[in-house]
Amino acid sequence: MLQKGYKAEGFVARVNRTVSLPTMNNDSLRRSRLRAFIAATHFPQALTMVLLMTIATAVCGGTWWRVALVFAASAAGQATVGWTNDLHDATADLAAGRVKKPTVRGDLHAKDLRVPILVSALLTIPLSFLAAGWVGGAAHIVAVSSALIYNFSLARTMWSWVPYAVSFALMTVFIAQASSLALWPTWPVLCLGILVGVTAHLFNAIPDIDSDRDMGWGGLAVFLGRRRSIVLAVVLVLLVAACAGVVITNFVASQ
Repeated sequence: MLQKGYKAEGFVARVNRTVSLPTMNNDSLRRSRLRAFIAATHFPQALTMVLLMTIATAVCGGTWWRVALVFAASAAGQATVGWTNDLHDATADLAAGRVKKPTVRGDLHAKDLRVPILVSALLTIPLSFLAAGWVGGAAHIVAVSSALIYNFSLARTMWSWVPYAVSFALMTVFIAQASSLALWPTWPVLCLGILVGVTAHLFNAIPDIDSDRDMGWGGLAVFLGRRRSIVLAVVLVLLVAACAGVVITNFVASQ
């Protein structure tokens, strides 16, 4: 009897293990897909932008709920931009062998991004207006739209820097209006936004110059070449530092 009971218990244990395996696999699959969706937002860049806008709003005096709304709106906007980029460039990324992309590794199909893009885009609109009012909200929506124009049209032209300049400049309006509807970015702040945007574009594009050129793609960095792109990036960094110094000095003086 004891032997039979032992066998029965062993059988039940084996059945339980067999039944639980699909659940574990499904959980693992869901976690893997979640990580893939997060990676497809271009997570390091997206997180940097979200934190930058959120912290800037807090520093400029935004209330805690405005800061929270800026975080939510910017996160939705950045997700829209990142997912749209991976959806549009899925075939090109595969041809270029960009194995860091989830759509290239096979973690996601490009079509899997369509519904998340729709949801994040629809969330961006009301969250932007709630965070920064009509003008500031519109500025953020146009900034996101400018980034989408980059994804779909200008990324591989010599005008690839323009959406970055426009989007970063408009984000200063979004941050200012989210902090206070009476607050507007000064000219040095607007210039800083433009300079940071173009600088970020160059630093993002320089590592891919050779592969982009091999694929027959354009872009400002490809048009300039590696050496001139690096020189321009260094000059822009110096201008960013100088402009940031002016902005910080003015901010401290106003306190």
